[in-house]
Amino acid sequence: MAEHLNEKQKNIFVRIFVPSKGDSVGTIVRKIIFIVSIIVVIVCGAYILNDYLTRSADTQMNNELEEKLDLNASGSFSIDKEKVDEVKQEVPEIMDKFVELYAENSDIVGWIKVGHYIDFPVLMNEEDTDFYIDHNFYKEESKTGSIFCDNHVLPFTDANNLVIYGHNMASGEYFATVTCYDPYSSSGGGLNFNGDFIGYYKQYPTIQFDTLWEEGTYKIFAGIYINTEEKDGYPYPYYKKRQFKNELEFMDFMGNIMDRSTFYTGVDVEYGDQIITLSTCCYTIGKDVDARFALFARKVREGESPEVDVDKIMINPDPLFFDTYYQRMGGSWGGRNWDLSLVKDFDKYSDQIDSLDEKEPS
Repeated sequence: MAEHLNEKQKNIFVRIFVPSKGDSVGTIVRKIIFIVSIIVVIVCGAYILNDYLTRSADTQMNNELEEKLDLNASGSFSIDKEKVDEVKQEVPEIMDKFVELYAENSDIVGWIKVGHYIDFPVLMNEEDTDFYIDHNFYKEESKTGSIFCDNHVLPFTDANNLVIYGHNMASGEYFATVTCYDPYSSSGGGLNFNGDFIGYYKQYPTIQFDTLWEEGTYKIFAGIYINTEEKDGYPYPYYKKRQFKNELEFMDFMGNIMDRSTFYTGVDVEYGDQIITLSTCCYTIGKDVDARFALFARKVREGESPEVDVDKIMINPDPLFFDTYYQRMGGSWGGRNWDLSLVKDFDKYSDQIDSLDEKEPS
């Protein structure tokens, strides 16, 4: 009797959900859609669960690292004195708060804090500069990766540009909220704070980036949305501009950045400034376009106040974008429109810069 009931239940299930001989076309389509929907729900559920577990583990790890940073800053080391002395002998000028983290992973070069949620160690692997794209602080494989750079972090002596990379996670972690500084983007890992770019900038106009040797506050002055592939237009290689041999090279770089910047903050820049660039993926016009949003800031100069007049923030109504952007969104670039006094002595080099730009692919 029980076997008969089980068979009957199976038959009911088949009639309701599984396409069968004699079903109408509409019924077959409905059943197929239902089955596909169930599969999608299961797959998505598994993905979300995996993503949640991964993020939870990463969040716990980063919280532990931050706690160690804070404890070390107060002199409360959990490693023995012999190890502390060993690290300080290897890196004589290292700040106390980094000693324990350096002992665990000597790839650490600093710590960065920006706006909401960005509060992470910065790493660099000399042998494989892309290593931390998919590895965490403990060098374990991780799809979220780490915040990292691919050029040396040393005590600055000349004008240079340190590029720091991080994933734009849908969860809002890592460098997702860097895109909150882009008035043309609605991403920010889903955390774009209701698109209130100006309000977000006014709350967080600076970046804190401490290297192993010194603490540093950086004033944000520009941000660009840029393609990376030739098929979408000329991809300006901002990430390759690291050190400037002379003032002309610096001015050429600044001209390219300021022309493309989606906003201006009133923060001035000059040759000799120490610059950091935060780079992350950005999908303003679709994920089929490999693009980045890069945020630029320069270090507070010696004797300068770290305060910023946030009321000077303004959105650039006509930044220089790339070909595919204009093809999809319309419009075209109207030409250089920013206040040249924002870059000290830029006007002295503008003619030479224009001739250099003419040699660049369009």
